[in-house]
Parts: sequence; C-alpha cells; structure tokens
Amino acid sequence: MPSATTSAASSTATSRVLAVASAEMRLLLRNRTVAVSSILIPIGLGVFWALTFRAGSGPVAFAVVIALQLAVVIGMGVYVTVTQTLVARRQTRVLTRMRTTRLTDPELLIATVLPIVLLGLVQLVVFAVINALTGVPAPADPVPLALAVVGGLALGVTAGLATSIVTPTPERAQITTLPMVFVLLGAAIMLAIVPSGGWWQVFVAVPGAAVGRLAQLAMTGATWEPTLGGLPAVAPALVASIGWPVIFAALALRRFRWDPRH
Repeated sequence: MPSATTSAASSTATSRVLAVASAEMRLLLRNRTVAVSSILIPIGLGVFWALTFRAGSGPVAFAVVIALQLAVVIGMGVYVTVTQTLVARRQTRVLTRMRTTRLTDPELLIATVLPIVLLGLVQLVVFAVINALTGVPAPADPVPLALAVVGGLALGVTAGLATSIVTPTPERAQITTLPMVFVLLGAAIMLAIVPSGGWWQVFVAVPGAAVGRLAQLAMTGATWEPTLGGLPAVAPALVASIGWPVIFAALALRRFRWDPRH
C-alpha cells in the first residue's frame, strides 16, 4: 500500500507539473518578443556560424562553431528567457497565486522553466542537423559535448533564477542579463581556442568557459589527456560545469523573490 500511494502521489505531481508547463509553453510561443530574441535570433546566429566554417577547417575551428552555438542557446535562449519569464510571472502575481495551489515551490519553478529548456534542446538539435549539412564533422569524443549541453543548460537555468532576484521588471531583464551573456559568449570562444595546458586553465573558472573547453575536447578527442597536476583535461571544465550551477542555485534558494518588487 505505501508503495502504491507513493506512486500515485508521484504521478499526480508529474501531471501537475506537465499541465502548468504546457500552459507556459503556449504563453512563450505566443510572445513575439521571446520568439524573436530567444528563438529566431539564436538560430539565425547559429546557422551563420555554421556556414562561416566550411569543410577542411581544423578541429579547433569547428570547436569554436559548436561553442558559439551552445553559448548563444544557453545565454540568449535559456538564461535571458528564464529571467524574463520568472520576473514577468512575479510581476503579474502568477507565482503568488500558483503557490496557493497544490503545486510545491520546486514543482512550480520546474514547470515554469521546463518549456524554456525544451526549446533550448530543440535549437541544439536544429544546429546539429545544420552542422551535418554544412560539413561540420561529428565530435571525436561525444562525452564532453554531452557534458557541455547538460552543464550549460543547468548554468542558464540557475543563473536566470539568480538574476531574477535583482531584476525589477521584465523590460529590465534585457539590461540585467547583458553582463552574463557577454561573459558567457566571450569565455566560451576563448576557451575553445586556447591550448588545454598552461596557465590558460585558470580561465575555465569563468562562467561559460567550460562550454568552450568541453567543445574543444569533444572535437579534438583530448578529453582524457593529462594536463596540470596529471589531471585529465576534462577535469577543470567538469568542476566548473558543476560549481557555477550550484553557486547560482544556492543564491536563488536563499534570496528568490515570489512577490512583485516595488
């Protein structure tokens, strides 16, 4: 009986989350601003970068393409949209009202950001198809690429949660998210280019840099080659991919605002 009760409760919680998430997805797709800034522009940039590098380029050049595509989806497609959506729902008191329902706080947040993550994954699938058609080779080692996707999406979501704390209105999100977007794009490009060894490794600690490093390792296949201290080349990027989402999540957990800012 306890197991049956637990299973039923879990099923009910899942259905609640999916119901709210489907409503959120419809709202996102109807929002023209979100459709342009978070879907069409990232896809357009990703296609442009893929077409810029033709077959015959080296693995590092292709790593830059993939790093840029990942960074623009994580930064513009996920991070900015999560921030805007949470602030908009807070300002219209949707979050406050939804907290009076049977949804728990974690369920409410998951339901709100899940459609954004799904849209980000769809964009990445589109990029994968475009890359294949334009001559971008498959990664030599897909493991770092998978880590970059998972870690990058976690970074975008948790950073969005944290940034919503200091964002008073949805319109101001275009300003409060700019620094992180620039840092993420710049760090991803730099770490996709620079060698794995040497003092450049310290820059992997910058938010988004791990995406560039993992993209480079995926294309070169140097994932497990020893670097500083004899550690595998993937180790610093893996630590950063876990560390920043944990930091942002901890900040959001302590300071997240459910009610409108005045």
